[in-house]
Amino acid sequence: MKVRLHITLLWLLLPFSVAAQLQPDTLYLEDFYQLIGQHHPIARQALMITQRGELAVAEARGAFDPKLVSSFNSKNYNGLDYYDTWDSYLQIPTLLNLDLKAGFEKNSGAYLNPESTVPEAGLYYAGVSVPIGQGLINHPRRIALRKGEITGEQLATQAVQVLNNLLLDATNTYWTWYESHRKYQIATRNLGLMRQRFEGIRTNVLSGETAPIDSTETMIQVQQWSNSQRKAAVDLYKSQLLLQNFIWTDSVAVDALIPQALPGAVNEAVIDYLNLAADHPEQKMLRLENADIDLDRKLSQEQLKPVLNLDYQVLLNQDSQSEAGSYLASNYKLGLLFEFPVLLRKERAKLKTAKLKLQENQLKQDVQARKITNRIREAYNTTSNLGTMIDQQQEMIINYDRLLRGERMKFDNGESSIFLINSRENSKLAAEMKLVELTAEFGRSIGMLRWSSGQFGNEITPEPGN
Repeated sequence: MKVRLHITLLWLLLPFSVAAQLQPDTLYLEDFYQLIGQHHPIARQALMITQRGELAVAEARGAFDPKLVSSFNSKNYNGLDYYDTWDSYLQIPTLLNLDLKAGFEKNSGAYLNPESTVPEAGLYYAGVSVPIGQGLINHPRRIALRKGEITGEQLATQAVQVLNNLLLDATNTYWTWYESHRKYQIATRNLGLMRQRFEGIRTNVLSGETAPIDSTETMIQVQQWSNSQRKAAVDLYKSQLLLQNFIWTDSVAVDALIPQALPGAVNEAVIDYLNLAADHPEQKMLRLENADIDLDRKLSQEQLKPVLNLDYQVLLNQDSQSEAGSYLASNYKLGLLFEFPVLLRKERAKLKTAKLKLQENQLKQDVQARKITNRIREAYNTTSNLGTMIDQQQEMIINYDRLLRGERMKFDNGESSIFLINSRENSKLAAEMKLVELTAEFGRSIGMLRWSSGQFGNEITPEPGN
């Protein structure tokens, strides 16, 4: 059953295309991600990891590149030309392990091996090498190609995993900065209000309208919030330094930026995130490892077959007017190779080892899948509870404001005191501070939810350095 979370609060995420149109000194979370993708060294490192994967695939495909070969041998002793041999050919490997070969051979000399004797004008030849038994389908070159492709996918997945971890750290840092910045704003605003109140009460004390104790009470509030502002300023400076670790560009002044969250609604389903668990980089890495081991199994199973290689070449004399049928009947070279181990102990052991590795890797996948699923459930449960707490905290602030306004009315009627007003006001401000903490914690929990499902790695596309 789909369980859905409906929470109306400050939404955390804004598409970059919209955020870019807003105030340049306002840093939204998606803007932050874009800056990381453009400038952060680890993001560029992830791009290089992906490029290494592409090169691994290109390297594996190189085993099927056509090959041009030319060899020349000559021997001359005591003025006698023993032999001159020249053989040039083009060899083309194929995916089915059929090697196509076409070339030209020209040999001469007084002591030339009769086997190497060719017409004076030279001899053309063309043929094919076919492994009829072992290696026709699953042969080392094809397995190496597939392994290269798997390596490319593994490196691409590793890059996603690097970005996934990087953006989790960045998200936590952003919301720590958001929390410290909002607390500094609240402390600064309230300190200004307390100072204004102190000046008004001091004037009333001097005129005899207010008791001196009220001035002392208000001065304590000024001192208290002055210290709170100083602490908030220290925390803000620390968070700005941490934020600077993720903004690797001199064009952005961190101390001039303002964190921002936009109003909206969260509507996330736990089942959706659980479905994404299978695409988590850690799970994908295990699946790719499993595919790599399975290739070893296929190659080991292929080695249980006998080796039976057929090599056939048609010999073409350029001076001869013989028909094509005569070439196939008499002008050819034919080779046949048969090989088969009697006991097959080595091959059977390799096959059993590969099968055991597959079973071990499957168990790893099961364990990892359980861990990822539980991480997602934990993050979702935290997010859900924080959303409920934020709703209640917002209602608490409204009620605290009602109490504060009521206390002020009673003070105006002579039924209350500065002490009670300050007490009500401190309670409301403490609730506002708590709301900031809950909002930041909610943002971090959303980040943890996206990280645990492995989705952070797809947030940004790293850009190459200049």
